[in-house]
Amino acid sequence: PGQLPKVGETVKAWLPSLSQSINPFCLLLLTPLIVAFFTWLRRKGKEPSTPTKIAFGLLISALSVLVMVAAVKAGSNGGEKVSVWWLIGSSGVITIGELFLSPMGLSLVSKLSPVRITSLMMGGWFLSTSIGNKLSGVLASKWDEYENKASYFWLNFILLFAAALFLFAILRWLNKVMKEKGVN
Repeated sequence: PGQLPKVGETVKAWLPSLSQSINPFCLLLLTPLIVAFFTWLRRKGKEPSTPTKIAFGLLISALSVLVMVAAVKAGSNGGEKVSVWWLIGSSGVITIGELFLSPMGLSLVSKLSPVRITSLMMGGWFLSTSIGNKLSGVLASKWDEYENKASYFWLNFILLFAAALFLFAILRWLNKVMKEKGVN
């Protein structure tokens, strides 16, 4: 760290602003694959319910954080630079989780809401998303307080994994409610 490259040595650099394009790229790349996967499951009669997809989305999102734990370990807790592929990998995994969560949540809200207040309920979905984003920002502001950066990512993992476990714990009840309402 801190050494200048030798004459004739190739230096690879990543512009931080390029990081903003990773998630949209992953969305464009992975959306057709996720749709094809669920279509394949539907044809086989094995497509999971919407609440089950959301629970798996939380679990996959939790797993994406483990990629960053590995990146911290590979970089000796920030002592060495690591490949941008760690960030791309983490973004790819969390995008899969996002594709299990966001469209499924919107679908669930539109299916279960009374027709006359569906718009209000969609607003509630987006409000809860914005609250989650705010809490994510609060958690991100604690980054400097963690000497061992892997601990920061472990906290993120624990929070996401706990949410996934909670959802899996109430999944039977949620699926029952969905059946009673006549939606999947």
